[in-house]
Amino acid sequence: MSTVILVVTVGGSCQPIVTAITSYQPNHVYFIASEGTHGSRATVDAPGVPCKGGHTSADVFPSIVMQTGLKQSQYSIQSASDPDSLTDWYRAIQGVLRKAADTYPNSRYVADYTGGTKTMSVALAMAALEAGWELSLIKGARKDLVKVVDGTEAVSLVSREVQAQQRMKEACRLFNDYHYRASESLLGNILQTGAVSTNLETKLRELIGLARGFDAWDRFDHKHAITILTPHQSRVVPNYIFLKQILGLDKRATGYERAFDLLSNAERRAHQGRYDDAVARLYRACEMFAQIRLQQRTPALNPSNLDLTLLPETLRERYDYLHDAKDGKIKLGLLQNYELLAALGDSVGIAYQTVAKNLRNGLSTRNNSILAHGNQPLTRTDYQEFTSLIVSLFESACTSLQIAVTVPPPFLKLDQTIT
Repeated sequence: MSTVILVVTVGGSCQPIVTAITSYQPNHVYFIASEGTHGSRATVDAPGVPCKGGHTSADVFPSIVMQTGLKQSQYSIQSASDPDSLTDWYRAIQGVLRKAADTYPNSRYVADYTGGTKTMSVALAMAALEAGWELSLIKGARKDLVKVVDGTEAVSLVSREVQAQQRMKEACRLFNDYHYRASESLLGNILQTGAVSTNLETKLRELIGLARGFDAWDRFDHKHAITILTPHQSRVVPNYIFLKQILGLDKRATGYERAFDLLSNAERRAHQGRYDDAVARLYRACEMFAQIRLQQRTPALNPSNLDLTLLPETLRERYDYLHDAKDGKIKLGLLQNYELLAALGDSVGIAYQTVAKNLRNGLSTRNNSILAHGNQPLTRTDYQEFTSLIVSLFESACTSLQIAVTVPPPFLKLDQTIT
């Protein structure tokens, strides 16, 4: 039989707490009680008859510990002087739950929030939902709105769906911050930790599919991403169309979608404060755009192995000295790609010339990044200035080429799918 750990808020009548303990038969109980003259601390284990209740106000009973037969080693007490400080209780209870889980690993964890002040109960419910504990509430017959009739109490576990919804919100927050793998892990954990309704299970599986698909996309594994996202394409129509264009599976594709995809990926990294990563992606996007244009020309030019015979004779000497000493290939760098396009009178090269000076300055900043050739961490301002240059270049080039690349928002927000 598994170990049961019970955390209870104490206040008012002792009877619901006694009912919870006798029902769950916990191996250890953590009492959450308030101090002070009118506090509930005394009802836990004070001598005499500190518990009041029953059918008349004159009815008194021994402490909760005495009534349930708990040994001193079977319970702990967490108390505070202010029964109405939500912040204090929330932090204190978080500590209790962590301690309980560390002390009694692989146990059944139950949090009963029946007793105590409203603040104490809310704090326990919040902390327990966050920690993935079972929530318990003692229910019984009522003669008024104040309390249930003593002797009619019975334990009732709060629906796991409430806990699942709470954790789904956290998974959505992770997803919306582009932490797709963490979101998938949390969503999967909800399925593994308890039974949920068929409708909720269907929703969870859909969200897991979306998280996996966008995680693959975020890692540039576009083929795997489209396989995973195809069953959910109706949820992500603009993204799905763009993904097909990246893969060349849509007749509206221009060939430049991969470069724009890198811009979006950079935006997601910047959202996470990872500006060096973001600028590295901007650099690659800028380089890729020129490479695509060179390959789309007639004749097509390969910037990784430039064939001089395909160039006008007036340009061949300019690039002849670039032969690699090891393999003899001519390999062009980012600026060399654009300069070749400019020398050929290509519209993309002409667009480059209008931003050439500023782009070189931006590349100089990028070169200071630890992910390039320097040791200087880049800032949000560095990212914003560089991305502004790249976007301006791309927009001007696309206008000259008379093409339009429709880029969807950085990615779907999961809160749009769980309502």
